[in-house]
Amino acid sequence: MQTKIKKTILTSIAIFAMVAMTVPVMAQPSDHEMPAEDDMFWYIFADMATPDDYSGCVAALDDYIARYPEIFNTDEIRDDVRLEMTGICTGVGQMRTDMQTNMTAEGVATSLFDAGNTDWHAISGLYFQKSENGAPMGRISFSETIDFMSYRFFTFMNNFGNMVRFDDGYISLNAAMVPEMINYGTTFTMYGLEFDEQPDIYVSNGQTMRKAVEGTDLSGISYDAGAGTLTFAPGHFSSFKAVEKDSKIKTMKITSVKKKSIKYKANKNSFKLTVRGRNFRQGSGEADCTLGFKQAQKIYVSKNGRHLKCTFGMSEFSVTGYYPLAVTITGVGEVTRVNAVRIR
Repeated sequence: MQTKIKKTILTSIAIFAMVAMTVPVMAQPSDHEMPAEDDMFWYIFADMATPDDYSGCVAALDDYIARYPEIFNTDEIRDDVRLEMTGICTGVGQMRTDMQTNMTAEGVATSLFDAGNTDWHAISGLYFQKSENGAPMGRISFSETIDFMSYRFFTFMNNFGNMVRFDDGYISLNAAMVPEMINYGTTFTMYGLEFDEQPDIYVSNGQTMRKAVEGTDLSGISYDAGAGTLTFAPGHFSSFKAVEKDSKIKTMKITSVKKKSIKYKANKNSFKLTVRGRNFRQGSGEADCTLGFKQAQKIYVSKNGRHLKCTFGMSEFSVTGYYPLAVTITGVGEVTRVNAVRIR
């Protein structure tokens, strides 16, 4: 058992050391992998104050080595682990700067990088606000303190561009991988709306979109027609779209997913999923298909809007298990299916 643990630890360190030092944090999920949730890296990361806490990383590594003398039982093993892990510490140290640079380039402002946030285990007053051409489009804020120094939250941030979407009268937060975020006092705000009265709000109900139910899907609705601002607290994470009151809209729907079970084959480049449903082709919005945190490499949408084909890189799914599927059309909505595909 000890030999297996030691081999797993050293292998995972070697792999992640090469990845973390060469890939910018805001790259698409298909461009890199994070260590598994039970990897030793996350035990060390949890003892760091921020991603660039190099001294904390080194100290946590020393503590970890001392905790398992039966595994790190020679100078050679200890030296190899220190060399690899300190390299990772250096690579991870660039993540905060890379995240901030990329978010700024995408027009996303956030309080996460404020100078006062010296402990990422306790981020308070957190918000993310998207603007376009200087005009705010949407905002997600949290009233409770959040610990970002964990596998799930950091992986969410590492894939922020795929998980959070803003558009005209539309906000989507695909938190299937971090569902506990709903417990941190979330508020959504939409800007630049031009409705004379409080609009209806549609919400993704798993496989389709429907009119939101106050008290269940959301609460605390406030609309300022003069400012064109709509604010509410979501009852669950999903996509929300504001539409003119009592208007009728065509909603997307997932009816089936072909190939619900995929066998992982290391020597295979890709695999395809066929998603059947309705209204996948609407307006000029860009279609997107996401499996877990992984974005499709290629998407084909049928002319009648009744099915789409999503091509994913096989190498991105070496971790077996069930993955949620999300189909998004910019400015139209998002529909999801939980545990849609099993990788075995």
